[in-house]
Amino acid sequence: MAVDDAGLERLRDDLLTAINAALRDSEHRLRGGFTGAISASEARLGARIDASAAETRRHMGVVAEGLKSDIALVAEGVVTLTERLGAEMRAGVEVIDRRLLRVETRLLSA
Repeated sequence: MAVDDAGLERLRDDLLTAINAALRDSEHRLRGGFTGAISASEARLGARIDASAAETRRHMGVVAEGLKSDIALVAEGVVTLTERLGAEMRAGVEVIDRRLLRVETRLLSA
């Protein structure tokens, strides 16, 4: 059986066609598999991000409540100190007023 150049050429073309078809089929299957895997991974990642965001919001709510309480405590302390300082200032001014009145009285009587 003699093989001519035309037969070899047809065989080569048929093999190339079959190989190309097999490669395209493999590529489509791989792309489909990757697309499915990526979609599933994306869904899992989205769920984890959502859960993390919810946990962060809860934590920040607790932190904010703690800060509100601390701020209220500091504000109360500032009010108390302001009142105490005001009372001490008034008492000090009264002492100075009495002393000044005595000095004026002595100066006027002399």
